[in-house]
Formats: sequence, C-alpha cells, structure tokens
Amino acid sequence: MRRIVLAVAMSLFAIGAYAINTSVFLDAPITRLSTEELEAFSAFVDETLEGAPDGKTVEWKAPKTRFLSKLTPGKTFTQSGQKCREMTIESDSHDRFQRGRYVFCKTGSGAWQLSRPKTGSGEKQR
Repeated sequence: MRRIVLAVAMSLFAIGAYAINTSVFLDAPITRLSTEELEAFSAFVDETLEGAPDGKTVEWKAPKTRFLSKLTPGKTFTQSGQKCREMTIESDSHDRFQRGRYVFCKTGSGAWQLSRPKTGSGEKQR
C-alpha cells in the first residue's frame, strides 16, 4: 500500500527535466494520504497555483487522515517560455512534518508540474 501511495505522490509532483533529489518525499507527510485524498490535495494545489494571490496562505485538511497542509504561493514568472510560480508547502501528518519551497511550471497541456525545489529548500521531520 505504501508503494502505491508513494507512486501516486510522485505522479502528483511529476519531476521535470531537472535532476532533483526525490528521496525527501519517501517519508513525507503526503505518503499518509489515501489515493482519494491525494487526488483532492493535488487539485487543491493546482487551484492555489492558478488563483491564490502572492503571499496568501491557504490550508487544506484531509477529510479522514490526520494531515494538514499550508500552501503559500509566491511570485509568478516565465521560465523557458513556461508560466511558473513559486510556492511554499508546509505539511503535517502528526508524526511527520515537511516544509519546502518549490517552483511549479505549466506544461503545454496546461497542467502544473513540479519543476525544481527553490534554492534553500529544506525539510524537517519529526
């Protein structure tokens, strides 16, 4: 089951052309979510990237799992012809905590995709 959740989590944040260390997601709070919750969280991330103002923190709480995530979008910019946006994501699943700064870019199909972690991105776990 854990591998299934991890596979879904990795597809949520499909890695682009940048080589980044994905091992930080192996024990991330997001691995606690069910498949349905992960899909709902992914949709919430997309909505936040699409429409939340810079610096406005929004929260998403899983309906069944003990999981809370705070998303704070940052500046929007163009990179290699793609619309991109910075976002800080702080997630807590009671026994695990992770905070990171990320860059998401829109693909040709219009979907947001994790591009790379922002310099200085870090994570902490309990």
